[in-house]
Amino acid sequence: MSDFRLGTIPSSSILHLYSLRDSIWFDPPYQRASDVWPPEKRRLLIDSILNGYDVPKLYFHEFFPAKVIGGKKYKYAIVDGKQRLETIFKFIEGKFALSEDIEFIAEPTRKLAGLTYAELAREYPDLKTRFDGFSLPIISILTEDTELIEDMFSRLNEAVPLSAAEKRNALGGVVPIMVRDMSRHTFFTAKLPFENRRYRHFDLATKFLLLSEKDHLIDTKKRQLDEFVKSHREDNELITLATAKAVAVLDAMAAVFVDDDPLLRSVGSVTIYYYLFMDAINNEWKSPITRSALDKFEQIRLKNRADAEQEMGTPDFHLLEYDRFAQSPNDAVALRYRYAVLRAHVGPEKGRPTIPSDED
Repeated sequence: MSDFRLGTIPSSSILHLYSLRDSIWFDPPYQRASDVWPPEKRRLLIDSILNGYDVPKLYFHEFFPAKVIGGKKYKYAIVDGKQRLETIFKFIEGKFALSEDIEFIAEPTRKLAGLTYAELAREYPDLKTRFDGFSLPIISILTEDTELIEDMFSRLNEAVPLSAAEKRNALGGVVPIMVRDMSRHTFFTAKLPFENRRYRHFDLATKFLLLSEKDHLIDTKKRQLDEFVKSHREDNELITLATAKAVAVLDAMAAVFVDDDPLLRSVGSVTIYYYLFMDAINNEWKSPITRSALDKFEQIRLKNRADAEQEMGTPDFHLLEYDRFAQSPNDAVALRYRYAVLRAHVGPEKGRPTIPSDED
């Protein structure tokens, strides 16, 4: 049985924790992305601390002995409370000021509106001391089993629903590691026109790995992605080959799409494009896929839909179905239909699409 113990961290005043900031690991694998809190929520936390209100508990994974990661030595990793601690440190470092409607309840006549930490120290040194000495409630977790830590993180955040990708990132095993590495590829960092908010990049990367391993279009729904991650707790030849294949496909896509490419706005379309490039590589298409061909397809598709809406001419039924199936971006039947239509327009043998049956 894995050892798992809870304790508390003594001397948890804000100023003491700030002095330890370099020994706190803010980005363990199970954490969310940073900067989730909006400015008003950050200001509200500082307001609460200055007024002596209760602050929710923070959870730290305590390393004993200290752990060296990326050449840095860490004594703790944040399990829960990252946004709170980052907010406090950002206020100390002058990254934002108090809100314009803040009120110090004990003495409402004090004018704190818009003050930075440095200005607070100069105008009201007693309040700065009060802030520095505020003790944050911190629970320490002592265990060597990171899966227990990851499970605890997911449970703690159930009240603020995690996205499916955020939960999947906390499952542990080799796939989340591969996904995080893959999301650093130029395709994700430069070509996609949307950021990794709520781990949208991670979700796509997991789909890419799944398709690369299976080598055909299947459901890419939450259940399939979760099962895929859980089935690869350990490194193995299948996941290694799938990762190498996925990186080769991403290299090819990055060479075709432009930065912040509007063609990649739709996540469902990105999955179809990925399979198109994978198919081209697997079957050694003689004619390369070009962005102009993909853009032309989009223009034809949009005009076809506009013609149908205005009852002009005879719209292409397959293109209309392509649009309809876009409402089910993770369904295998929808993916196969849409891919058949796309390939008929931009593939090596253009013509009428060969629509797969449901059994294919």
